Amino acid sequence: MRALTTVVIAFGFSVMLAQTALAEETEALSAHTDAQKRENAAIDKAYKAATRGEGSGAKVDPWATVRPVASDKKPEKKKPRQP
Repeated sequence: MRALTTVVIAFGFSVMLAQTALAEETEALSAHTDAQKRENAAIDKAYKAATRGEGSGAKVDPWATVRPVASDKKPEKKKPRQP
């Protein structure tokens, strides 16, 4: 019985140590520096400007590479047949 109590107490201490180490590691991973916060804010600002159409003001044609280039000439009209 004494051996079982010793094992349970040792297991309890090891669990406590593991939880402490895990908590410190998680805190270190989630901590952001001021530089990272500024960088994230700049990225968010650029994303919002891009999705709302703000910023450059130039219109973008996403189909420009798909459409054929318009020529300067107008297409010739077909002459009607003369009987």
